[in-house]
Amino acid sequence: MSEIVTSGGIIAGERIAVSESPTNFQAIEAETGLPLSGVFAEATPALIDQACRSAREAFAVMRRMPAERLGDLLATIADGMRNERVEIEHRCRAETGFLPQRVAGEFDRAVGQLELFADLARRRVWDDRQIDPADPERPGMPRPELRRRKIPVGPVAVFGACNFPLAISTAGNDTVAAFAVGCPVIVKSHPGHPGTCELIGRVIAEAVSSKNFPPGTFSLLHGRQPQTSCDLVAHPSIAAVGFTGSPAAGRALARVAADRDHPIPCFAELGSTNPVCVTDAAMQSRGDDISSGFVASLRFGNGQMCTKPGLVVMTTASARALGEKAATMLHEMDPLPLLNANVAKGFDRGTSRLEENEGVEILTPKPQPTATSTLGPYHRSARLYLLHANETTSWSELLHQETFGPVSLLVACDDEDAMLNVMSQFTGSLTATLHDQDGVDEAFQDAWLDIAMQFAGRIIHNGWPTGMEIGPATHHGGPFPASLDGRSTSVGYASLDRFVRPICFQNWRGFPHDHPSH
Repeated sequence: MSEIVTSGGIIAGERIAVSESPTNFQAIEAETGLPLSGVFAEATPALIDQACRSAREAFAVMRRMPAERLGDLLATIADGMRNERVEIEHRCRAETGFLPQRVAGEFDRAVGQLELFADLARRRVWDDRQIDPADPERPGMPRPELRRRKIPVGPVAVFGACNFPLAISTAGNDTVAAFAVGCPVIVKSHPGHPGTCELIGRVIAEAVSSKNFPPGTFSLLHGRQPQTSCDLVAHPSIAAVGFTGSPAAGRALARVAADRDHPIPCFAELGSTNPVCVTDAAMQSRGDDISSGFVASLRFGNGQMCTKPGLVVMTTASARALGEKAATMLHEMDPLPLLNANVAKGFDRGTSRLEENEGVEILTPKPQPTATSTLGPYHRSARLYLLHANETTSWSELLHQETFGPVSLLVACDDEDAMLNVMSQFTGSLTATLHDQDGVDEAFQDAWLDIAMQFAGRIIHNGWPTGMEIGPATHHGGPFPASLDGRSTSVGYASLDRFVRPICFQNWRGFPHDHPSH
């Protein structure tokens, strides 16, 4: 592969050349804000149509493909990524500003996810079947035999996350789930890391070719104009959408999906503040551990995680104690670059809104630039704020304000009843976390859990929301605004269910057009 990633996309195995166009763009180095090597072309309507039509042709073959072959494709992609690890990680670090260990950890997660879903594909864990036997002797009305199974839906449009360029992007969770059930994939690369997407896209295209899959099994489109994404979702060959990103963009694509002549599901993971509650007993028992765990979770990926602890609800005394400890630790940490200019602008807007609120206290003052500063334009220090949730302050609207990046708000309450009242204000979150003390907080835990179950997709006890296992019980979703459909998960075994649909056969002998493995 070439380090200079210049591309007009990959359409059904064919690399598209870049021609001169005012819509061409370059990736930006997060550390410096300067352009990186390579030019990327905005996908044209003709290329989108070509990719979608090719995917539809590929689906006619893939939906009947033996499970072993689907697993082999995913395993081959994993091997290909390992072979190109150095170049992929190098480009990823440049485009995101993530620390080397952060990129290496995500690379391992992405490859492990590919291999896990290769196994799930071979075992067809998604194809759960039920049979209701016939009863021709039933009085009144004979009962027919009913057989229910699931089948793949068709080509899937995938939009990767800006903050997970390896594990939730070109070869990320949506792509592996779609491939595992027999659906072709068209990825619209993220404009924040198009070079990383291109390198991984080439790995996938080579795997598709080497395993003799139809060329339309995979395509990669570049672009940063909203219309490009809308055109992809609107194409009649697309059967489902997997999206991770902002609420505004996700809802825009969902409207396109719903307004089509034949509407399709749009599985979108959007925004989340991930409230954490800490009882007085827990803070008194292990305050140092809670403080260090909070700081580590807040700073993981420089706060650019969808599961970042954006709010911590405590009594006033505990909030003061945590704020003092955390502010001291954060003050000693160097600023890190945010992913791109848009994230940096959003961070500045979010922190400004907090600081303009009269009831908000600034615990970590914004550092003043110096004449000798060598920091790039996207570098930001972690910010910590404190808000008193009482009748004299306007606080409820701040609970739903997600600011992407290393910022969190401590919500100080008069007592535990006030803490529960704050928790009852949330409508949807990927996670909710409780730190309490065994033998002391059972009554509060029971009341808190009853509230958290109404709005959270994953509930953590005496831990932190960042970092997530991928397994049969994993759920990464939640009521809006965490996701558009709180019944679905974008991570874990159950993510396969998004790209299949049930079908019932009545009075057929066996399962028609059955898969060779059954």
